[in-house]
Amino acid sequence: MRGRSYSYSPSPPRGYGRKHRSPSPRGRHGGRGRDLPTSLLVRNLRLDCRPEDLRGPFGRFGPLKDVYLPRDYYTG
Repeated sequence: MRGRSYSYSPSPPRGYGRKHRSPSPRGRHGGRGRDLPTSLLVRNLRLDCRPEDLRGPFGRFGPLKDVYLPRDYYTG
């Protein structure tokens, strides 16, 4: 029993020789605007570090909504 014969249709050209890329639908920087909330993890802080200690150095890059310093449940 023979299999079906399918007609050959060539795939469209891929355009490897293109000199310019098409623009990204998300924009230049991945679609993230400056006004969207962003989280930042900072490690190796002193044990007596307070949120006010971090607002100065990191606040110069933009407005800070919240500074969260997790504490150990048992030792504080």
